[in-house]
Amino acid sequence: MTDKNKISSIAPLNYQYPSVSKDSIPAGFNKLFPIDYKSEEIEEYEVLFFHRLMKKNYGNPSEIEFEKDSIKKTKDGRSISLGREWKYYIRTHSGGIIQVGTEDIHTRLKTCHVLPSSQKEPSSIIIQEGEKFINALLTEARRQKDQLLNIKKEFESGDERTGLFLLDNVYLTNYQRAELMLDYAEDNEKDVNEEFLRYDPRYPMTPDKQAHHDKFMQAGGMYYDASIFYSFMALEGFVNIIYYAFLKDELRSDFITDQKLDERLDIVTKILLMPSLCDGFKSKQKAAFFKILKKLKNHRNFLFHSKITDSLRTVCFVESGFLYSCKFKKDSNPLFPERKQYPLLEINARAIKVIVEHIVKEILNMMQDEHRALVKSFVLNGMTIPFWRDKNGVIKLGIMKNVE
Repeated sequence: MTDKNKISSIAPLNYQYPSVSKDSIPAGFNKLFPIDYKSEEIEEYEVLFFHRLMKKNYGNPSEIEFEKDSIKKTKDGRSISLGREWKYYIRTHSGGIIQVGTEDIHTRLKTCHVLPSSQKEPSSIIIQEGEKFINALLTEARRQKDQLLNIKKEFESGDERTGLFLLDNVYLTNYQRAELMLDYAEDNEKDVNEEFLRYDPRYPMTPDKQAHHDKFMQAGGMYYDASIFYSFMALEGFVNIIYYAFLKDELRSDFITDQKLDERLDIVTKILLMPSLCDGFKSKQKAAFFKILKKLKNHRNFLFHSKITDSLRTVCFVESGFLYSCKFKKDSNPLFPERKQYPLLEINARAIKVIVEHIVKEILNMMQDEHRALVKSFVLNGMTIPFWRDKNGVIKLGIMKNVE
């Protein structure tokens, strides 16, 4: 164990409640009676936090259960394996014994009184001692809270104890949402259209009817719009995942942490720079790729940027005392806003989805076989994406290869 991972075994809790080895527990003391006192407050902490808290106070656990399938032999003859559950045995002031350990593959903390098999339940004195211990444990937890576990800080610092970590698959989530929006858009748009046409705008309407009419007029096409937005979000998620997984290690600090270039560069620039900034690419983009990116950028700018010129639909002229209202596009339906023509929106939604799929495919084609296989396995499938750090702190996509 490195000096970085050493934890002092001297702390106030250890003085109040000394540990007991499993071998010193009297024969016949094998009945566990759960302590539910302040269980909700205990559950607010990560189990890892209590592992470190107990380790700081008492050293290694009194008892460890290992995952049998994970046991391996190292070159120097040592056995290594993953832990399944851990347990500490603590003596109370009245001489009772409390077990502090884990269950459900160390996902829940469990505290119990250890009783003789013949005893049905703990006495009132033992129950009070258990509650006092929980209070002392939580007092120590509150005192050590920020010192023993700071997930964000440890993760960002590249702490060697940060092994496997999972990211939400924002690419696949948004891609599937785009698909579902398209699948349900036609029926939902019909419902919106029916509400829009409930009152005939050619006749005078009450304020309530006018408000209803205006509300649903602006809502027309929103399901196709949503599909388009999710398609763009899927592509942006895919590109960001590729950068996180394969960005050259010497650029990672500036790109993500210090300069935050990943937030400052637009999606098209990121895609164009990807083969140069990331490992695992065998070729640059083809000429056709630039055309499809330009088409994507034009779509994106029109949808995401509310430019006045894009919104201009009608111009009014006064001619010899007559007022004329002229539309920029004569062929549009006068009952609907320009961008809300359903056939056009549906075509755009499906076209943009195809463009996104094409770009993802082209990015994969530019990648080396090993890196492409990783992306297909973990990014194109599964709602979470596994990453791990090797012994040098370098982030890797996939499942951790071994544990020391």
